Amino acid sequence: MPQSDQTVQNATFPSVRADINDNLAALFSQSSGASAPATTVAFQPWVDTSSSPPVWKIRNAANTNWITIGVLDTTFAVGGLTPIANGGTGQTTASGAINALVPSQAGNASKALVTDGSIVSWGSLTNSQSFYYTTVGTPITWTKPSTGVVALVTIWGGGGGGGRNSAGSAGGGGGGACVQKLYQLADLPSTVTVTIGGGGAGGAAASSNGTTGGTTTFGALLSAYGGGGGGTSAGGGGGGSSSAGTAGSAGGAGGSGAGLLYRGGGGGPGDSDGFLGAFGGGSGATSTGFTSSWGGGGGGTIGGVSINGGNGGGTSTTGSVPGGGGGRGFTSAAGSGGDGAALIVVW
Repeated sequence: MPQSDQTVQNATFPSVRADINDNLAALFSQSSGASAPATTVAFQPWVDTSSSPPVWKIRNAANTNWITIGVLDTTFAVGGLTPIANGGTGQTTASGAINALVPSQAGNASKALVTDGSIVSWGSLTNSQSFYYTTVGTPITWTKPSTGVVALVTIWGGGGGGGRNSAGSAGGGGGGACVQKLYQLADLPSTVTVTIGGGGAGGAAASSNGTTGGTTTFGALLSAYGGGGGGTSAGGGGGGSSSAGTAGSAGGAGGSGAGLLYRGGGGGPGDSDGFLGAFGGGSGATSTGFTSSWGGGGGGTIGGVSINGGNGGGTSTTGSVPGGGGGRGFTSAAGSGGDGAALIVVW
């Protein structure tokens, strides 16, 4: 063990040389050994080899105890507790370390750390909440959440029912409109009554028009009108918008709206005379119903598609929710329109 009593004894030369070599060995090896040196002085280093990897220690200024400096491994691990002022945390566990660094967590449940550019503090999280309603016939009371900043309200009217003609020339129902608006949450009342418009019934008799889809409302603030019913003579139902689409044997007119973007597609007397919808519903048709971006797709022999609303129904098929127009009828009853819906997202 390369440790010594730190004294060169007064003796003959061979003994003195051996004593000097022992002291030098202890000095160069930092008094390494499995137990502490018997003779110690303030600030004396000692490599404790009783564990693996060994631990590097140094005597304190009062020469009363050993201070652990670190573990001697390929990756040097600091030992002891380093205070925050000196770049450490002063803690012995990971949870203790983070608690020592962040502001007090008392009373700050469900909050996150935020900074103003110079000081870190706890800030409230704004969790998004969504409400999706599809129940027809029963008014629904939406209660404004206590947290949040803005609300995006999107509503769809019901799709029009398809027309039926056993001779094969009936048109599909028009798609229901989509109406969307962004509100400051503080500007909305504490409760709003939401009413979902149902899909229009498809023609059941051998020669009968479909009926217009119902209107979906968000209180008195927003209204999304339904698509028109398909006609019996190659007339597709008009797509809904800020007014309802209409039905007719010669093709229903599209609901009117502010500009082309919000106007429902009108169902013409032939497939080529129908129109696409954007927020308005796509018009119904005899063959393929017309498409819409936000409103419901028109019904037909093949349903028109919608990116954000319901697709139109094919022959004798119900339109998809929300607001797809019903498919036309031929040998059997026409498809009904898809019911409307309301989606409210708060964050």
